[in-house]
Amino acid sequence: MPVTNYGTFQPDELMPLIPSLFVGGNFLSLAFFPGSFEFDTEFVHFDRVLDDKRMAPLVAPLAQGKIQQPKGYRMETLIPASIKPKNQVRADEVLKRLPGERIGGEMSASDRAAAIRENYLLGHQQKIARRKEWMASSILRTGSVTLVGDDYPSTVVNFQRSGSLTVTLAGASRWGQAGISPYDNLETWIGLVGDTSGAAVDIVTMDRLAWGLFVADAKVKKLLDRTLGQTHAINLGFTAQIPGRPSYMGRIGEVEFYVYNDVYEDDAGASAKLIPDYTVLLGSMAGVEGSWLYGCVQHAANNYAAGAYFPHNWVEDGTGAEFIETITAPICAPKRIDATLCATVN
Repeated sequence: MPVTNYGTFQPDELMPLIPSLFVGGNFLSLAFFPGSFEFDTEFVHFDRVLDDKRMAPLVAPLAQGKIQQPKGYRMETLIPASIKPKNQVRADEVLKRLPGERIGGEMSASDRAAAIRENYLLGHQQKIARRKEWMASSILRTGSVTLVGDDYPSTVVNFQRSGSLTVTLAGASRWGQAGISPYDNLETWIGLVGDTSGAAVDIVTMDRLAWGLFVADAKVKKLLDRTLGQTHAINLGFTAQIPGRPSYMGRIGEVEFYVYNDVYEDDAGASAKLIPDYTVLLGSMAGVEGSWLYGCVQHAANNYAAGAYFPHNWVEDGTGAEFIETITAPICAPKRIDATLCATVN
């Protein structure tokens, strides 16, 4: 008599069910936080190199050289909040046909259960990607991100961006007001990023409302080149068919312009924009050179090992209820936060 296996999936059996795919809402993560580091402790660490702009000292020809102590670096440490999307594989799902399955059903219950697990795991990846993109957006817009959740006290991770790199236009200086040139503002801001960080801005991302005011500027209409390809979006793997893709609007010199209108549901279930209305983000991809830092997944079945994601499932004794969950503990860290600027233009 064949032996029926009622055991749960092992992590190495579940992992192949998560293919590499682009999901909606990951443009900012891919553009500015392409790196990835996995830690085998609950803490993640990153070093902030302190800028040294001193000139070499002048001395007499026969005098001794003057020692200049290096400014060094500052190590920063934090415990990222865990992200744990979780679903129950319910019997009523397994015992009736899946969407798209022939009326009356054509799959066995075990095959249907495997397909349900896979769909839940893919859904977990999409939800995690949106949470990560929310973190990236907050850091690029404000220079910080506030993490708060169940049993996780409110924690502000502040990368200490220069205050001059967060701009809010008010009154008669807002875009759309008489005599205000968005192009002139942008030139000033690009120069400010260069002076502050030494980095050259190569991507400007706006919501559609800010873009409408920007492109109405006569200087922009004259200089904007829409004929060249969207180099950065293509290099990041985006195509016209990808959900949540950035819309390439053209380029001026070496700076590419994108409109990004992807949305997410916040913790209260309300729809929110990853880039708020009238927001302009300037950034240097090579300047920011950020990374995702993953803390150790603190779960016994994971053997407390390093890893970006830990998918697992289990069946509760007594009730026989099956659950499937993906655990990760990420935070994104820019190497040079001053290679970004955010402006609210109206």
